[in-house]
Amino acid sequence: MTKKVRLQIGTLVILAALVYIVLQGSHFSNYFVPVNQFRSQISRYDNQVVKVQGTLLSSTVKYNAVNSTLRFNLEAKGQTLPILYQGPMPDEQFKNASAIVEGKMGSNGVFDAQKLMIQCPDHYSAATSTNS
Repeated sequence: MTKKVRLQIGTLVILAALVYIVLQGSHFSNYFVPVNQFRSQISRYDNQVVKVQGTLLSSTVKYNAVNSTLRFNLEAKGQTLPILYQGPMPDEQFKNASAIVEGKMGSNGVFDAQKLMIQCPDHYSAATSTNS
């Protein structure tokens, strides 16, 4: 094998690896789906684990301490999604906060969340403007 052929093969291997990395990275570009988009394309996510984002409506929160069941609604752009989460009750700061749930839509029309992630507004601040 000549040096030129080995160089061409090496270049192709590197390019193939870069294409693979870019394609894998694009899979993560949609970290979550807003509630309104999930609702409008619900058949697309049928029987798939998906991350859905919205505002956790405090007026809908119901917690059953006996079986550690948390029920609430997420809202985005006028669309709501009922959520059922089995796990510990987050502290009071989670109400009306942005939340992401990961799970599947149940046949009963309730999203069965295995994970609940709350964006705490105390830990995020707006970027400061540097207008000179």
